[in-house]
Amino acid sequence: MNFRTIFRAALCAMAVSVALLCGASAHAALTPEAAAAYQGVINDLAGEYGSARTAPSGSPVEGMHIGLTCACLVDFDGDGTPELYCAYGIPNENRVCQVLYAYNNGLIRLDIPEAVSNFGTDVSPSTRLFTSVGKAYLVDGQEVMNGNEVRYLTKQGDRMASAFTYVNGLQNGQQVRRVNNQTMTPDGLTRALNTFTLNMRMTEYSYWSNGDGEDPTATIQPTLRELRALTVTQAAPATAHVSIGGKRYDIAAYTIRGNNYLKLRDFAAAMSGTATQFAVDWDVETRKIRIATGQRYVRTGGELDGSPTEEAEAERSAAALLLDGKALSPTAYIIEQNHYYRLRDLAEALDLAVDWEPHSKTATLTPR
Repeated sequence: MNFRTIFRAALCAMAVSVALLCGASAHAALTPEAAAAYQGVINDLAGEYGSARTAPSGSPVEGMHIGLTCACLVDFDGDGTPELYCAYGIPNENRVCQVLYAYNNGLIRLDIPEAVSNFGTDVSPSTRLFTSVGKAYLVDGQEVMNGNEVRYLTKQGDRMASAFTYVNGLQNGQQVRRVNNQTMTPDGLTRALNTFTLNMRMTEYSYWSNGDGEDPTATIQPTLRELRALTVTQAAPATAHVSIGGKRYDIAAYTIRGNNYLKLRDFAAAMSGTATQFAVDWDVETRKIRIATGQRYVRTGGELDGSPTEEAEAERSAAALLLDGKALSPTAYIIEQNHYYRLRDLAEALDLAVDWEPHSKTATLTPR
């Protein structure tokens, strides 16, 4: 029995039954903004590398999972807000890459090794995670039997740091065992590993279809369901009465959490021909909405149609909004494939004053 088998058996014997990976109750602090941003990461990776699948027979990586193969929510620093770990296999390349994102008023890509780990010759490549209440570790190691260092990475502030290291392999023909740069006996190494991971759960995902780790592709849909539960809400039909340049518009709107949201293209159509007109462009590749001020809006069809009459699902949007190249971050929802924003957020971005007349329930917009 090799060291890896002994190591796994010891850990499984003391593992606790706590649902820590991809569990909704563990991630109650994840905000709709963070959930929408994480959804955007998953959508972008799936769009670039394809959905999870196994490389076909005859492929250079036959039997390996390729495309977006793993998406897990893991709270590394115990602050109640999980990070998003994703792995993806690149078609026709013999490698699986990994990324890790946090959210703090915007996405933060944390610095971790680009390649997933290889802990021995029996499973390669793979992801190994240790999780418990209030802490978690991503284990990084390549060909451990050849004496390479293994690091247990965790989140400290906005970076990933090594909390524990060990070596157990051959270096220059000599067996080397070290823990945190200190030489250890075989028993001492085992005790140190067991002590550090006491009461933690080990989860390992193998990216070979016949590997002995858990199926990484099984993580994606549960993660998407959890994120969707935080980003989707019901929108009630409404009408926004807006006066622009002395002309009144009754613009279709939805009420979401007490605020009226207008379709961006409806607002652009109403502003067309004024001193504050702007064009709207959707960049499919970068998933960005671009607003160019001073340009006349070109209609695509359906602008300024009648108001909705029924409730609809509204999903938080992770798409970036750029105003003349400058990134904005107003709250946005997607309803029936259209982006909706609060009137006051759009007015502020365009430097328009909003005067509210309660009797007629009309918002008058004027340049500042």
